[in-house]
Parts: sequence; C-alpha cells; structure tokens
Amino acid sequence: MPRKQLPKEEPKKLTAAPEKKKLAMKPDRKALETKSEPVLTTFVQVGDAEYDITGITERAFKAYRFHHRRKHVTEFKVYIKPEEGVAYYTVNGEGSDDFKIPLSE
Repeated sequence: MPRKQLPKEEPKKLTAAPEKKKLAMKPDRKALETKSEPVLTTFVQVGDAEYDITGITERAFKAYRFHHRRKHVTEFKVYIKPEEGVAYYTVNGEGSDDFKIPLSE
C-alpha cells in the first residue's frame, strides 16, 4: 500500500524582528521592603520660649570631645535647664562649670 505523503511545510520567513512589548516598570522589591525611619524631634517649651533639644546629648558629647580627646568616658549625663537656656553635662560622675552648652544654636 502506497504511503500518503504529507504536504511539505514551507519554512517560515523572518521578515522583521518581532515587536517587543514594553513592560511596565515594577517597583524594586528591596526599596519596598526597606522602611524609612521617621524624623524624631523633641522640644522643650518654657513660657514663651521653645528649645529644640533633639540632638542635645550628641552636641554636648561633641563639645566635650573637642577639648578632651583622650579621656575614657564610661558615663555621660545631660541636665537641661531651660530657665537658664543651657544644658549641663557630667562625665564619669564629674562636673565642671565649663561643662555646658547653649540650648539654642
């Protein structure tokens, strides 16, 4: 019995490059997973005066380190006196008349 011949398929001709679909930009997953921290601010209000004391401890420690670079610090305390407009600090339990910074910059 003779075999039936299947019709030959003609090879497809490539005329032009297929059209590329533009993909919508997806947000970066890492950017979505990392949450930004809120800005924290602390104010002290006394009478009509208002003092931003957000970084007062860092400012006081930097002021101390400016003059005392080599001394080892184990304890650093800040005492805010808004009625005087200054913050006093003690280092390792010791204070000084020079250990103060103004509340307003």
